[in-house]
Amino acid sequence: MASAVPRLKRASGRARPTRRQPEKDKDTIITGVRPDGYHDLSTLFVRLPEPCDELIIRPAAGTGLRLRCAEPGIDPACNTLTKAYALYAEATGFAPGLDAELVKGIPHGAGLGGGSADAALLMDWLQARCPSPLDAATLNALAARVGADVPFFFASEPCMGEGVGERLTPCRPPLDGVYAVLVCPGIHIDTKWAYAAWDRECSVGALTGLGKADKNHRSSFLWPWTVENCFESVVFAAHPSLARLKARLVREGAAAAGMSGSGSALFGLFRDQGAARSAACRLREEGTAVGAVYGPFLFSGYRSPDGN
Repeated sequence: MASAVPRLKRASGRARPTRRQPEKDKDTIITGVRPDGYHDLSTLFVRLPEPCDELIIRPAAGTGLRLRCAEPGIDPACNTLTKAYALYAEATGFAPGLDAELVKGIPHGAGLGGGSADAALLMDWLQARCPSPLDAATLNALAARVGADVPFFFASEPCMGEGVGERLTPCRPPLDGVYAVLVCPGIHIDTKWAYAAWDRECSVGALTGLGKADKNHRSSFLWPWTVENCFESVVFAAHPSLARLKARLVREGAAAAGMSGSGSALFGLFRDQGAARSAACRLREEGTAVGAVYGPFLFSGYRSPDGN
């Protein structure tokens, strides 16, 4: 479950923000490992209204992107934004001088796709101003070189992601009338570590067999399908507090709960608005012991949970 929403402030002043909706990737299932070491996935991307990053862009003399970001762990000289700018400039020859500041609101290392969303926002901004913009297929292929889930942020509806996450198929998950609560515990999970840990566990057969679902803390609540994230087994083993927090969401009334992407953010899906509000309120009251709490968010315009 990934969630990411950069807001864009542009030009020389602080213009009215333009919002890019966030995403939430509810299921993440690893379906295979490629010879090159990359993993094939089946994952669902769904948007949420928050949390948000803010990208402030001002025109500058010369060429190139000069980025500032105060968030620990983000290198202003080497990140998804600098990579997106460089690839777009290489593909189009359009390399305007930009002074940019990234203000992080999406927790870093929470499995919410914040860096990918930021990259897509910058590419969108460049695309809108490029004298010879790229066609949609070329832009998506370029975005996938920045990160497998970057192309999703050009989409306007939920998508199933396959391949390494870059092959997108619009879909209508059965979430109409469902309320989501998102919890970001403040634990940083390195995606490369999560994949490597999954590889080690899978190689000894720890993820084979549905009978080990509870042992490995995999989501197994029917909604009316199984909400499942293959990373939970290894991430929860390293961070048991996340397994306890997931169980807490269920005790609070969530009909389904799980981890977003490679973690550490967790979500609960509620059929009842009152239960969702009460759960979010009680979790917020615990402050840093739980982390940042967002929602509840109402899904509307989707298929209903009974398939209608």
